[in-house]
Amino acid sequence: MPRLSDAPLLLIALVLALAAGCKKHEPPPEGDIVETLRAKTMTGADFDPHTLRGKPSIVLFVSPTCPHCVEELPAAQAAAKAHDANVVAVFIAGKAENAKGVLEHTKFEGVALIDDGSLRRRYGVRAVPYTLVLGADGHAREQFRGGQGESTLSDAIADAR
Repeated sequence: MPRLSDAPLLLIALVLALAAGCKKHEPPPEGDIVETLRAKTMTGADFDPHTLRGKPSIVLFVSPTCPHCVEELPAAQAAAKAHDANVVAVFIAGKAENAKGVLEHTKFEGVALIDDGSLRRRYGVRAVPYTLVLGADGHAREQFRGGQGESTLSDAIADAR
């Protein structure tokens, strides 16, 4: 049984154990992300990524069958709307019909793109949701792996200004 005098050592051991279990923060990808967002829209038209210039943007890589993605779409849209930013959903898996159902269900009003696999590979998307927050210049300021709430995304957009 530990003694009271061992408390500082136990506290240090606990902090080190928790720190070891934490995921290392990865820096966001470098370069002009907007320039690379070449994909088809839900209607099959080519997307003009230059329409995103001049405002921060949230770019969500999602799948229509991912419940966390379905939750994040409205949160990202609300954060973008509150900060006069763009929001883009890039569907990296599934069919356009399934993506359309998700967009209708979540009342998503942003740009929706269908990835042919090139964006997923370029950004190493291994799991969704994967989110990039871009500055008005198109460069990534923050990346998130896993679902995020509206307040986290709002803070990231505010920091990207």
